Amino acid sequence: MKQASDRYPVDYMAAAGCFCLASRQAARKITRLYDKYMQESGIRITQFTILSQLMLRGEMPIGKLAGILGMERTTLTRNLTPLEQQGWISIHAGDDPRARMIGITSQGRSVVRRSFPFWSKAQAQIGKLLGADGQAALKLLGSRNLG
Repeated sequence: MKQASDRYPVDYMAAAGCFCLASRQAARKITRLYDKYMQESGIRITQFTILSQLMLRGEMPIGKLAGILGMERTTLTRNLTPLEQQGWISIHAGDDPRARMIGITSQGRSVVRRSFPFWSKAQAQIGKLLGADGQAALKLLGSRNLG
């Protein structure tokens, strides 16, 4: 029986150790764990992240928030719709009418305050799972411009 390496001139088996695949799997697992802890708060970790960044940094253009979150603008815009419908954020034209500004409302601030203890428990659990080296590596990768 021929092995995969016999059929192809290149060793495609190396793709089994793909860093992109591993990072996406890890990100999904981490997100699921955060969401498990956040479930009682009534919001998902993606919503908490958006709201908490607006609470910490203040009103800003959608493009800037997308950059901070490492998201595509279109993906962020889709994620903002339910937050705006709930009254947790406000979106309006900026000084430049083409730039839409996003801000957190008082209702959104209340959601962050209510959800923070759940996030905190998830954060501690993830921190334990990653260990000090894993936390440092994750923060380093998140801070680097890779492309």
